Amino acid sequence: MKNKLLAALIFALLVSITVKSQVKDNTYIIPFKRVLQKPWGGEHMILKVVNDCSFLKNIPDIPCDISAINCFKLNRYVAKDSIPNQMYVFIGVNESKKEKYVVVDANNNHDFSDDKLYTFSLPDKPLTREEKKERAVAIQITPNPHKNDTINFGINPFESIMRISPDERLEITISFTEYMTAKAQIGGMPVEIDADLSVPNFFLKRDLDEKTNFSIRYSDKANELAYKEFNSYKDTIQINDKLFKLSKVEHPNIYIKEIGVSADSSSVGSFVPVVYAKDIKKNSLVSINDLLKGKYVFIDFWGSWCGPCIESIPKLKDLYEEVKDRPDVMLLGIASESDEKGVEKLKGIIDSKKIGWLNLWVGDKDKVGTTSITYKLDIKSFPIYLIIDNTGKIAYKRGGSYNTQTAIDFFMKLIEK
Repeated sequence: MKNKLLAALIFALLVSITVKSQVKDNTYIIPFKRVLQKPWGGEHMILKVVNDCSFLKNIPDIPCDISAINCFKLNRYVAKDSIPNQMYVFIGVNESKKEKYVVVDANNNHDFSDDKLYTFSLPDKPLTREEKKERAVAIQITPNPHKNDTINFGINPFESIMRISPDERLEITISFTEYMTAKAQIGGMPVEIDADLSVPNFFLKRDLDEKTNFSIRYSDKANELAYKEFNSYKDTIQINDKLFKLSKVEHPNIYIKEIGVSADSSSVGSFVPVVYAKDIKKNSLVSINDLLKGKYVFIDFWGSWCGPCIESIPKLKDLYEEVKDRPDVMLLGIASESDEKGVEKLKGIIDSKKIGWLNLWVGDKDKVGTTSITYKLDIKSFPIYLIIDNTGKIAYKRGGSYNTQTAIDFFMKLIEK
């Protein structure tokens, strides 16, 4: 109840401040603004230890027990390391002074003499998450020393996302803290939309374009906050019972066109819509609705890459042994795999674990279609357990391997009625 009240208050506030821009043909123009996250948050950069520092000037000459030079890429998709694409960071520790030092070559001129020295007191005991947040600092970098174009980053001196150093005292996290957001009304519904500026991980270009990924938040029919992702390549965005399409991106605006009405079929109480998945052996489309007719169906959404999903298999095998002889009951696995290589791994797991029930799969390219089972049923995390009654209605939907037994117990009670 508290969550519903909170959601209602949030969207009541949104209604009062949302942008109501609309042009002809049911197209909404939604303007974005640039926002900074706190230095703790943002997109974490992958740091790498630099062994050859001969080209760097005036590396800080601070008395340290241990020190290192790290770097991070501005564009992760550049295959080879290149000096213009990398930013350099000095990290040092003085145990007697109980201090940690960080200097970022913020103007990317490979000279540390004109950069700020950040000094952090070493803690006497492990820090809590909140204490680590308090110690994070915001910085601005200028990747091109010939242009006055700054980018906002954060330094988290006592947080490590990826271990890269043999000495954990030298671990830090650098994060990109900019994002763009919009509040608007589309189709009469208040929404919030965030743009992911880290895609395609090229921080010198931070404007919205056709490669930008977006996430949208809105209040669903149960007055709970709902979340969906979309970009220019997805054919539709479904918000409750309305369908929209991202028709154009023109920084700092996006254009979203209302294209029709479609019932939300992803929640408990809804009937399963017309959806398909792929046969593992033939790679052909299989009608899920044909499989479900007149049956009680337990669907396990999983993947060969999903550790918790694999751990849940023994419990599902026990369930299968109990129901496999009932013609009105079915256990169905639907695996989310990136491509055919993932399917080969999936086949290996099915064989090695002696999984006897039917399994289908959905690839990355299939997740955006309006007849994709993962898209229409809003499957975003794994495992998720979906239980269908013999009328084709969704009776149960819950995720997490910790809910495996709960889902099984629900299913057994349903089929014993």
